[in-house]
Amino acid sequence: MHSSFNLVLAVAFLSTAEFVSGSALALRRRASEQSNPAPLRATEYGTIYDVEVQFGNQSFMLLVDTGSSDTWVLETGYQCINSSNNLVQPQANCNYASAYNLPSSFQAKNNQTFGVKYGTGIAMGMVGYENLTMGGIKVTNQTVGIVNSTNDIGDGLRSGLLGLAYPQLTSAHPGLNYPNDSLIINRDIYDPFLQTMHRQGLVEPWFSLALERLPANTSTGDGGYMGLGKLPPVHHSDEWTTVPVEIAKSIPEAFYKNGKPVRTWWTLTIDAVTWGPANASSKASSSSTLLTTNTTINSTAFQAVVDSGNRNDVFPLELAEKINAAFDPPAVYNKARDAFVVDCDAKAPALGVVIDGKTFWHDQRDLIVWAKDGVCTSGVGATKTALGIDVHFLGDVFLKNVVSVFDFGKNEMRFAARVDESNSTDGGKGNDGEIPVSSDGLPLSMSRAAAYAGLLGFWSFVVL
Repeated sequence: MHSSFNLVLAVAFLSTAEFVSGSALALRRRASEQSNPAPLRATEYGTIYDVEVQFGNQSFMLLVDTGSSDTWVLETGYQCINSSNNLVQPQANCNYASAYNLPSSFQAKNNQTFGVKYGTGIAMGMVGYENLTMGGIKVTNQTVGIVNSTNDIGDGLRSGLLGLAYPQLTSAHPGLNYPNDSLIINRDIYDPFLQTMHRQGLVEPWFSLALERLPANTSTGDGGYMGLGKLPPVHHSDEWTTVPVEIAKSIPEAFYKNGKPVRTWWTLTIDAVTWGPANASSKASSSSTLLTTNTTINSTAFQAVVDSGNRNDVFPLELAEKINAAFDPPAVYNKARDAFVVDCDAKAPALGVVIDGKTFWHDQRDLIVWAKDGVCTSGVGATKTALGIDVHFLGDVFLKNVVSVFDFGKNEMRFAARVDESNSTDGGKGNDGEIPVSSDGLPLSMSRAAAYAGLLGFWSFVVL
């Protein structure tokens, strides 16, 4: 979610959109060859993942963010704001790429303001309609934000953000003058890009991610794939773990319409976290029985948001401290960086998270995060309490080790461990989005309890 803690309050009405049948999808697909799955570009030493999206006939790179819901781009002439003193500063200080030249075809929405508050900054502007194209798939009249003022910082490549969470986190507001401290309330909810793409009959109601890691101390490179109703072309285990998307318990009922909780983020329950000494290996992250001795297990379950816009896993404070102490030498909290700083040549502990009874191991290379100033930090952060609310995350250090499917049609997530392609003799590979199923039509590793929960969830809630 682009490291967003403030979005927890960004909840409003549940929007609805019709589902399109498979036959209608087939009839309405583009006839031309599509570049789907879409390639990603990794920046900032493999902590940011961008994808190309066209606004009309102008192309931009946008940050791929499963932790927020708006799609926005910077407008030519935007103001770069200094977050310390709120003064306008040179655009170069915000480190974004090219900006959107507002064409005559752009349709502004009257009497609406775009405004979103992230953990890293604020983006303000106007709301309107534009035709968007991604992966060769064109969506007409998508609601977007056109940002003319921000204090958020880019990566030198991107020009905005692609939000992939549920509609309740969208950030259109009634009126033309909106103070920053009111951005968490009074929203006009709309369908995000992927939901509109499905509603227009262009894709199945899910997307997938396969994030690639960069070599140590490498700033930019190939970032993997995002599939639109398809699986990415990477090797993975044939075993899929499927869990329902949960309502985030961390959000107070007072912030929901009529006090009725609805889905906001891609939220699941982590059953347990296990870690071992730094001399243990978790490189073969597909194994659920990798460590059998000298491990520590925290079996206290907690909810977490699966967030491609967050570089780290973010766990409860006591748990994060214990894991960081297992680095050799230990990672030490640095207040100035608000992170656990670690020697770049340290040995990371073996770390696994248990989801629906399956342990997903992190590659130890992902647990040491490089930065351009040469200082390395741990890939495990500690939750900060804001307004009495705690939110935990599974970020990029987790997502680099799995193929992940985000299904807003069934309101579920599916995960398969990545398999090292250099020594893989089995395991699946994305092939037009087919997910391995058993004879009863359920994913192979899907527990019956999870299966029924997912199916019931599809019928029990208002469909997005």
